[in-house]
Amino acid sequence: MSKSKKTQVTETEQQDAEQPAYIGDLLLNGTTILTAPTRDELAEMVNEIPADVRYGAGAVGRDPESGAFTLLIHLIKD
Repeated sequence: MSKSKKTQVTETEQQDAEQPAYIGDLLLNGTTILTAPTRDELAEMVNEIPADVRYGAGAVGRDPESGAFTLLIHLIKD
């Protein structure tokens, strides 16, 4: 039984290591701000959020000086 617990911990740690930093920030703090130079890259970042994570998002903003797109993501807790 302890062997399976170690395996589960190892799998969880491995998944955490593979996730981008903003996903860890979202899960830890409940919010994160995504910033990308294009809408497509911003969409790719949103698509990397695991399917079992419930979140809400507002409108996409654009910085007129840099042209970067931003999106605020909020974690929805049950």
